[in-house]
Amino acid sequence: MNEVNAGTVDAGMLEGVRNGHQVRWYVLSLPSCHRGPAQGLQTELNRRIREGGTLFDYFAPSYVEVKESGGKLVNTERPLLYNYVFVHASEVEVFRLKRQFPLYNFLPRVRDREGSHYPYLSDAAMANLKWVARSYSDVLPLYVPQAGQLRKGDRVRITEGRFQGVEAEVVIQPGAGRKEIVVCVDQWMWVPLLHVQPGQYEVIALNTTGKHVYTRLDNDRLFTGLHDAVCRYHTPAGVTDADRALADDVLRQYAELQMDTDILRSKLYCLLLCARTVLGQRDECRQLLAAVSAFLPLVKAEQSQALLLVTLYGCTDSSIYYDRAHALIDSWRREPQLKKSKQRLLRFLDDYDRVLGHV
Repeated sequence: MNEVNAGTVDAGMLEGVRNGHQVRWYVLSLPSCHRGPAQGLQTELNRRIREGGTLFDYFAPSYVEVKESGGKLVNTERPLLYNYVFVHASEVEVFRLKRQFPLYNFLPRVRDREGSHYPYLSDAAMANLKWVARSYSDVLPLYVPQAGQLRKGDRVRITEGRFQGVEAEVVIQPGAGRKEIVVCVDQWMWVPLLHVQPGQYEVIALNTTGKHVYTRLDNDRLFTGLHDAVCRYHTPAGVTDADRALADDVLRQYAELQMDTDILRSKLYCLLLCARTVLGQRDECRQLLAAVSAFLPLVKAEQSQALLLVTLYGCTDSSIYYDRAHALIDSWRREPQLKKSKQRLLRFLDDYDRVLGHV
């Protein structure tokens, strides 16, 4: 037993040594009373360059504190502070630096499956943060909320404007009901993208807390609006500008999503297929139809099957999907108390029969 314990301790010590020498972007903090640029770090780096010492990199953006006032986030008028410094070095090297710069401190240790460590950023997260800082001329509008003020929401990718390509999160402030798009840095710092407007981002992941993810993809306005647009697509008058705007919005919001469950994938495929049909995107429709056809045999839930079949029928006018959709859901007409979701699918099927001339 002692040998086993000794082996475990030795392994833990070895892991600790390796962790201490791992070069990462560690987050150091300064007292809030500290003002002025991180000149000491640059002086030390220049000295090491001259003398051939161990080099390090650092990132010390200034930031303007953002506070909530009257239900809005506003920049406070105060001198620029430099309370966060990101140093690309090992823990061992950072402790050496602290001998010369005792005011710099690690953030409190955090624990995960691999043990405890000081907070650090991945190279990708740091590249994202530098990107945002450059867009603000290296001044970050930092927003550090109190616990409970924000909740994690959908992940988005900015598609237009100065932050194009940046990945961020949507947060909602309870009470005000406002949405802000922020870059979240390891759950302890939030940088709001104050100039991102609706239509300048696409959703790449939905909040999976509770039933939020289901209600987002079962949006009656979207399904009904796209269904009506597909019906108009099959008429001589064709789709309207409003139909095309709705389809564009759906693609912008959901085209990059990857869903994990059959139910959610069914809803997503139907939204995308209707949107691409309305916009007349034939090549994209063919690719999506191939994906849906391969996916359909794997779907077990009856209503998900019905949703896919009705949508496939309406978008393709295929006799195969006409037969399969009717075979599956015509029996619902005899049920005494139909759920709203079934009523909607029956109405969609009847609408397609009418506009496609198969009544």
